[in-house]
Amino acid sequence: MIKETAFLLSDKDEKFKETKTSKIDISNSSILLTPEPSPAKDNEKDQKDKVETDSNSSTEQPKCKQVLLEKYDEKDAEEEKPKGRQKKSTKTDSTSQNKKKASRKKKTAEPTQPSLQNSLLTDFYPVRRSNRRCKSELEKDKQCEIEDKILNKKEEGLKVEEIANKGRGVIASKDFFRGDFVVEYAGNLISQKVAKQKELDYSKDPSIGCYMYYFTHKTINYCVDATAESGRLGRLINHSRTKNNCHMKLTEINDRPYLMLVASRDISTGEELLYDYGDRNKESLTSHPWLKS
Repeated sequence: MIKETAFLLSDKDEKFKETKTSKIDISNSSILLTPEPSPAKDNEKDQKDKVETDSNSSTEQPKCKQVLLEKYDEKDAEEEKPKGRQKKSTKTDSTSQNKKKASRKKKTAEPTQPSLQNSLLTDFYPVRRSNRRCKSELEKDKQCEIEDKILNKKEEGLKVEEIANKGRGVIASKDFFRGDFVVEYAGNLISQKVAKQKELDYSKDPSIGCYMYYFTHKTINYCVDATAESGRLGRLINHSRTKNNCHMKLTEINDRPYLMLVASRDISTGEELLYDYGDRNKESLTSHPWLKS
């Protein structure tokens, strides 16, 4: 430390007396230095120390205070912590007693509506197998029924009666619906050439009627000859050109053509069965005038 000052030394150390400024290392000496008092500097220093102490106290005091407050808060929290289940405190003042407890309405569960998104028809309607059958299946079943009746010579819902001015006739003993099979026109299946020869033979005997029906199947001309008495009812159905309720229809069974009578309309029980013979020959019309009606 360097000081530019004049020191008064003891008489013993006069040889070190200096009047001028000198550099002295006082780090290892035992000399007590008394600086010259300076009121202005001392006052300034005191104010500075005071400011520093005030600032230190102002900064440190809140920290200590904060730590103490935190400890007190933790202690109070531990003391106030409820042990176990405690009942809620109820107010006993007069105002609370007079107040009626508001009844809580139970929330009724609203019916949940099924989302329409990504829903199927089967979610709302049960799956039901349809009993309906397609047209081809129905026609196939109908054909099987016809074949069974023809091959087994079934003649149901028919009866023979005497008709005025006609002779024998066939009456419906049950209801028939349009398109129903009525009866087979049974007889001998012959070619047209043979049929023409037989027809000449039958014309020679006036007691023999005409029970021959001509038709074409696969470009071949055929004839069913039902002249001979056979007990089959199809040959006994009378002719009517204007009031017929049946018509002739061709069907094939096992590569063989068959003729059958089918209801042209709904037929009630008790009605006479009639169909158009289709003979438009002048000689036939002259010989049998009833063919015109």
